[in-house]
Amino acid sequence: MKHFFIFAAAAALLLVSCKSDEPQEPQSVTFRVSNFSYAQEPLNGPVKAPAALIDDDSQALTDLYLFDGTTQLAHQESSEENFGTITVSLLAGEHNLHFVATRSTSLSYADGVLSCASLRPTFGKHLTLNVSGSSTNNIELTRINGQVVITIEDAIPAEAKTLRIQMARYPMGLDIATFNGIGTNAFDQTVDISSKAGVTGANWKLNVLSPTYSENYETTYTITALNSGNTVIGQATGTLPIHSNTKTLLHGNLFTGTKAVFSISTAWHADINVDM
Repeated sequence: MKHFFIFAAAAALLLVSCKSDEPQEPQSVTFRVSNFSYAQEPLNGPVKAPAALIDDDSQALTDLYLFDGTTQLAHQESSEENFGTITVSLLAGEHNLHFVATRSTSLSYADGVLSCASLRPTFGKHLTLNVSGSSTNNIELTRINGQVVITIEDAIPAEAKTLRIQMARYPMGLDIATFNGIGTNAFDQTVDISSKAGVTGANWKLNVLSPTYSENYETTYTITALNSGNTVIGQATGTLPIHSNTKTLLHGNLFTGTKAVFSISTAWHADINVDM
């Protein structure tokens, strides 16, 4: 399981009045986000700067958010010099914090929901932090999204032009308090496969969110291959189970029959295999 590590240090406590009826001053709290594991070295040892946040495909994450409840405290982009280090002021007491790191596109936040135009690998963590003084907290940022991997096991014929991928339910918003997928939109995308003539095992990855983050949900799908005249030359339909941090492997022969193969992913949760 891919993890990112966060080192949170509450520092620079401000002096407050000794009178109990006066309000407490906010505390300066710093969060350092890194995919390095925690280690200690002598004071005269080398100091490493945090590496860029990356996903399993070595693609850099582009946006980092911090929320306190539904209030957005910080949003950083990877182009910023201090990307991965967040300093905020928090009042003493308990805070329900939510971290989200992603490379999804056209992000927007409103009413507790982080929305995007194109869903890509996304990681997050819920943290209840009691701010009372100087402290250091090590936590892990884990994968939120699931993934559907579509594999056509038989050879793609020379006449094939496009592949249309449809899913009946495809949430495009993330409830930051629960990490549930929000929205009832359908997924409908057509890709050009004319360059893959004769290829066996061609595959496509589709990142997905689960409407119930900790449980399976199901959605219907249709995979359709068409020629240049938009005539259907291969099609598969059925129902897909989806789960957060889990790959659903949808595979089979689209043009010459079907077969099922079940396997386990060691990098993610157990794979869910569905025959086309």
